[in-house]
Amino acid sequence: MQKVEQQGNLLPKLNTVNAIAGAILFCCPWVLSYDGLVLASINAWIGGLALMVVAVAAATDLWPKLNLVCLSIGVWIFAAPWLLNFSNKVDPATSHLATGVIVMLVSLVCLGGRWITRTRR
Repeated sequence: MQKVEQQGNLLPKLNTVNAIAGAILFCCPWVLSYDGLVLASINAWIGGLALMVVAVAAATDLWPKLNLVCLSIGVWIFAAPWLLNFSNKVDPATSHLATGVIVMLVSLVCLGGRWITRTRR
């Protein structure tokens, strides 16, 4: 039982990975020099900033449902290259896809861990 509780305490801290991924995505337009691609840059800045704010709030564990919001942001970031028509540009597409995958995986682990710890109590 103690191991389950320790895992439950660790799950919110995993959201710091999402916050770091958001910060990296936010910086990508400048670092990878695609700031001239307006839609890709704006999406990276807004998506990265939103992800940082929501992930930090989710890491505090005040609102457990914020992991669903992080998952939704991750899905959007992953799908953005096709939805905003910059999938043929390697740097912005790669940065968005990698960030989206990381965020979705971390969010799913957090959501799954919450479900497991809730059902075992």
